[in-house]
Amino acid sequence: MTPNLVALAALPRFLFTSALLLSLAEHSFGQRRDPGPISTGRPDQTTGTNVIPKHTLQLESGLRYQRDEAVRSFNYPSLVMRYGLLDRLELRVGSAIQDSLPEGSRPRSRGVGPPEIGARFSLWEETGLLPEVALTGGVTLPIGAEILRPANPEARLRLGLTNSLTDNISLTYTYGYGWLQNATEHKYAAKLAARLSQRLSVYGEFFGIKTSGSRPGNETDAGILWLLKDNLQLDLALGTGLTSAGPVYFVTTGFSVRLPY
Repeated sequence: MTPNLVALAALPRFLFTSALLLSLAEHSFGQRRDPGPISTGRPDQTTGTNVIPKHTLQLESGLRYQRDEAVRSFNYPSLVMRYGLLDRLELRVGSAIQDSLPEGSRPRSRGVGPPEIGARFSLWEETGLLPEVALTGGVTLPIGAEILRPANPEARLRLGLTNSLTDNISLTYTYGYGWLQNATEHKYAAKLAARLSQRLSVYGEFFGIKTSGSRPGNETDAGILWLLKDNLQLDLALGTGLTSAGPVYFVTTGFSVRLPY
């Protein structure tokens, strides 16, 4: 195994162990207030505004299949680890095992994708018509499978805003900007979510990415989220492309858990 892959494999274990020890230490000093139901960043593509509770660890994992005109792609699995460092600040790291199967004679690309490390900071909470706002930043590192990783680090910033339309319906919208190798990236998204019951929620969204020098890839999807426990959630989503640069369709399913509760 190359040094890059060794470092990639060791990073999640280090973060998980450190976060779990901090959480257990915090728990030993007394009772904490109920953090409420888990709030996740998957399976939708809109960058949200929720920061997970302080000194908790949240794991969000899933499987994804995407069909393009000439390529079939798999993520199996993807994993995002989020740790609540402060009341308004969380740290995050994520990656996925990626597999791309092009038609014809083009080579297959498969391996551990480049990890993204970052943070989310809650700027302010919702007040009247003023939405809840959070800033999420991340850097994709040039490690992992050589065919999948960028040559240099790539940075992205995303501003998420959320308005509560009713007690059970919310609107979240995002604008993001990225500095890629020899290009810039614009991301935009809007999601309408509704809580059907204490355990069941649905959403629909529109999102897209426009990279300099290329056509916009606009997509839409809808999903369902099932809260098994306050700290455990299952999800399923289906989507399709709206432009020629988007996929024919995709499907994703996964689970999320918050530790220690």
